[in-house]
Amino acid sequence: MPLFEIPKRASKAQDKKIALVIRQGKKTALVIKSVPYKGGNDILSRINQIKATVETNLGQYKEEYQVIRDKEVLHDFITECIGNSYIAIDTETDGLDPLQNVLAGICPYTPNQKSSYIPINHVSYITGQRASNQLEADFVISEFKRLLEKKPDIDMFNAKFDIRFLRAFGLSDIYCTWDGYLASRILNENEPHKNLKQLHQKYCLDGKGDAFRFDDLFKGIPFTYIPPDVGYLYAAHDPIITYELNEYQRKYLTDKTDREDIKNMYWVFKNIEMPCISVVADMEDNGILLDKDYASELSVQYNKLLKEKEEKFYRLCDDFGEKLDKYREEKGVNNKLEYPINISSSSQIAIMLYDVLKLQCPDKKNPRATGEEVLSKIEHPIAKAILEYREVKKLLTTYIDKLPECANPKDGRIHCSFNQYGADTGRFSSSDPNLQNIPSHNKDIRKMFIASPGYVLMSSDYSQQEPKVMTQMCQDPKMIKAYQEGKDLYAEIASLSFNTSYDNCLEFRPDGTTNPEGKNRRSQAKSILLGVLYGRGVPSIAEQLKVTTKKAQVIKDSVFKGFPAIPQFEEDSLNMARELGYVTTLWGRKRRLPDLQLPEYEFEWKDGAPPDDDLLDFDFMNEPEYNTDEVPEDKVNYYWDKLDRVYFKDKQKIKDEALKEGIRIIDNGGKIKDAERQCVNARIQGSAADMSKLAMILVGNDERLKELGFRLLIPVHDELIAECPIENAKECSERFAMLMSKAAGDKLQIPIKCDVEITRAWYGEKVDIQ
Repeated sequence: MPLFEIPKRASKAQDKKIALVIRQGKKTALVIKSVPYKGGNDILSRINQIKATVETNLGQYKEEYQVIRDKEVLHDFITECIGNSYIAIDTETDGLDPLQNVLAGICPYTPNQKSSYIPINHVSYITGQRASNQLEADFVISEFKRLLEKKPDIDMFNAKFDIRFLRAFGLSDIYCTWDGYLASRILNENEPHKNLKQLHQKYCLDGKGDAFRFDDLFKGIPFTYIPPDVGYLYAAHDPIITYELNEYQRKYLTDKTDREDIKNMYWVFKNIEMPCISVVADMEDNGILLDKDYASELSVQYNKLLKEKEEKFYRLCDDFGEKLDKYREEKGVNNKLEYPINISSSSQIAIMLYDVLKLQCPDKKNPRATGEEVLSKIEHPIAKAILEYREVKKLLTTYIDKLPECANPKDGRIHCSFNQYGADTGRFSSSDPNLQNIPSHNKDIRKMFIASPGYVLMSSDYSQQEPKVMTQMCQDPKMIKAYQEGKDLYAEIASLSFNTSYDNCLEFRPDGTTNPEGKNRRSQAKSILLGVLYGRGVPSIAEQLKVTTKKAQVIKDSVFKGFPAIPQFEEDSLNMARELGYVTTLWGRKRRLPDLQLPEYEFEWKDGAPPDDDLLDFDFMNEPEYNTDEVPEDKVNYYWDKLDRVYFKDKQKIKDEALKEGIRIIDNGGKIKDAERQCVNARIQGSAADMSKLAMILVGNDERLKELGFRLLIPVHDELIAECPIENAKECSERFAMLMSKAAGDKLQIPIKCDVEITRAWYGEKVDIQ
């Protein structure tokens, strides 16, 4: 298996010969591979270029940084770390996957010592052998274990990455007490800069200096091939700037303050985000097994289905053969419609729908749109056939044929990347591949994921997690009582909103038969509640309910009349954001929505100053409030009043009128509306995310579950997927459910119950455990 691959560039630069090492077990072979590079005749010249670039940009740190190659020097350095009870750590690697890539070296810093780099696995680009004059791994491990036994504070940035590589290296007990990346997200989730060097440049250097990244300096050469006496200037730079950035953050993220909001943010950081790191690292190391045989069967099945959907589309096209022939005849040499029509071509589909069939596009702004949302609103068999084809193709290309390629060749498991602060609300996201985005309505795909041999899968989720969180935050006594009595909240809301009995609003009658009227009432109440949760307007709710906007408004009014705490919570959340610029979760996490504090309109001179003819108006200039940088108040009031009196479609005329006077009007209405829609959802989704993370921490760190061989695999928002040995399934499932139910602590008055489902495949048949 290749130790590393240098990616080919798309340019037509002249191919250069460089040495690549292919490592197979304990054997090492030297292979010459042709890889295009810009500049330089061989890898030696590339290294020389890198050396010159590093020295130019980081040469000023030569005396401040060091390479540690001597045992005594490392021993003394670790002793200083123990004395300080502190170390900042970064790592250099030859890739991004701890299961397949190699740790090149460790970058430590502690105050009153030089920031350092410890090379461990650098190789000679001449021989391909491990380079000499490096410390042996066993000695480095023993020294760091000596440090870890003393439980010092450890700073990192994006700690999950370094922890996983250091674990693979042999430091199984490695941990982090302050992650600068997570701290930056807690301090300002809207921060555009996400990497260490950019944040350090902005906050510690006041925007001065250059935020050099790895690719800026090394351009694809793996760090293991960079000679340590060249690379140490780059490597040793990271731990000291990690320390400096984190010191800066500690001034603003602390419990040593009178501000309650800061204390709450610190609590979230220290008790939710930081303990979550090791659990997330465990899940990524664990991965989940993929059934490749089943995946192959699905591929055959869905490729056949794709062919059927394609043939259905062409049969429908044949039904409109006369119209197609007429179109081609009229266009003559200008005809752009292929035969047969390319179903994967958006331009071909647009011609078929809008030119041949003369259908009306629902999207007035883009009258030739062919996206899913547009096609779903077109009542025509060809539009439906295209959607059916696309759905199957997406399942094939995104999941069925793609997922087996993502499995690690060593263990056949998929080890995706989890970002514990993936959404600005604090919710998880995943990538490479995205296991949280697998369509839940298609159980075939989820069945590709199976338990390890001798194990069973366990899934446990929070039933109605977000509505329960909303109930707690609304503090509506009727909603709380419904949950405490074990009732279905949506049916209870429907009952009180539509003035009928609870039983008349249930989906099923006592005898198990479907109750259509009850199901409809329950669905209406559910749509209204979820509409509030997700910031949907009445038109969106009407579309979902398949009723008129007027009818949807009547339904919403009925629900709000029966449960006045819901609209009050909505209004309170909006007022919080307008007053403070942010909303908070039950646990104190902030979601900053600064756009809600914007004025509806802003006025500025087009060229930064009033036009020359205004400058000649001396009476105007003598007014006390006159300022050449600001548009005068009377002009602002004039245009603001005009804008307030017209419909949206007529506002552009007023903006054009103002522009002729040299005044540019900035309309913030769209930004404000977007922020308003996020207010409630940010509080509810953020609280649910906090709760799910607390559950992961309890479950992932439970000593008894560890003894039983239980391991977490995937978080899917309100659901956790795990596996355990089949013989321990009963005890594991009971403890799993109990710990998840406890996660909300004393924050929720509402009973939380989690049912664990035991299967051999995700969404597969249940396994009976005695």
